[in-house]
Amino acid sequence: MTIIFLCAAGIIVLYRHLAAKPSRRALWRSAVRVGLSVGIARAVLSCIGWYAIERTGGPLQIPAFALAMLAWPEAVLLGGHRGPVPLQLYVQLSLLLIVTSLLLVGGIALLVHLIRGQRWTKTSTNG
Repeated sequence: MTIIFLCAAGIIVLYRHLAAKPSRRALWRSAVRVGLSVGIARAVLSCIGWYAIERTGGPLQIPAFALAMLAWPEAVLLGGHRGPVPLQLYVQLSLLLIVTSLLLVGGIALLVHLIRGQRWTKTSTNG
């Protein structure tokens, strides 16, 4: 339940951050920066987690599993693997995490853009 609230809070904060941008250009630049930053951070941390899960044992697997959970929604698309994970999977997972993070942030930026456009047309036709 806490994870749901944290995700919702993150989306609200991101929406407010993007809505505060003065122009369309600043909005989309900020969306790309945030999306890439979040995607790269997720990719690096989740790949470290997957690598540590495979090669460590005992108490080190607990934080490694927490890091690997950053890739859960996207990792399902890559299918299950038995044995050592090939290097190709880390590359595919990283690209998938970066692209999906960009898409999520881009979707929120599009929502901001559409709401801002409706607000501007309503104020220009009423005034």
